[in-house]
Amino acid sequence: MKKLEGLLQGRQLKAILFDLDGTLIDSVPDLAAALDTSLAQLNYPSAGLERTRSWVGNGARKLIQRALSFVLEVPESAVSNELIDQLQSVFFDHYGQKTCDHTVVYPGVMAALSAWHKQGVKMACVTNKPARFSRPILTHFAMDEFMPVLVGGDTLAVRKPDPAPLLLACEQLGVSAENVVMVGDSVNDVQAARAAGMPVACVSYGYNHGAPIASASPDLLVDCFSMLLAN
Repeated sequence: MKKLEGLLQGRQLKAILFDLDGTLIDSVPDLAAALDTSLAQLNYPSAGLERTRSWVGNGARKLIQRALSFVLEVPESAVSNELIDQLQSVFFDHYGQKTCDHTVVYPGVMAALSAWHKQGVKMACVTNKPARFSRPILTHFAMDEFMPVLVGGDTLAVRKPDPAPLLLACEQLGVSAENVVMVGDSVNDVQAARAAGMPVACVSYGYNHGAPIASASPDLLVDCFSMLLAN
């Protein structure tokens, strides 16, 4: 039995929902470049690639808050909303211009998406990244051919770990949550899937803001994407 189908305990696998950053793509190089350019524009020191990698996983606003906490040398809770708004606006401008310069698709992703597509499994992307950045990435890598449904971080008033984005994706795909598996890389994905009543598989190589995803106890944990297709 296929691994994802096995998570459904005999129910048919009709659809898979995918997180984007840290699951399908490694977007940190472009995020880090945009963040450092934005920090420099506002006369802050740069953060660098590896620090940025440890900060991503909870959406852009949290990334900005963590960056400001670092450059200002204050706790995250001490960073004002005004400063976050200022840096986020500049960051969005820079990132919007260069979302795919250095971003790469993880090994095995395209082959697996193609295989599920041929099997008739419906797919959607459910991400906390704003749709205006996510859609161009899906199009650039031709993933939109496999997952025409996108629920971004700005599609609803709430984001993962709230289950609403996952349930909206199910509605748009025309499937019941009991026949769906969530695939992600962070505790947000695990919590959202649990709340939506669907099993969740996670990849170990993702972001999860520096913490091992195994501690979130997903139903399935794999080290490479292609293992999701294995028997």
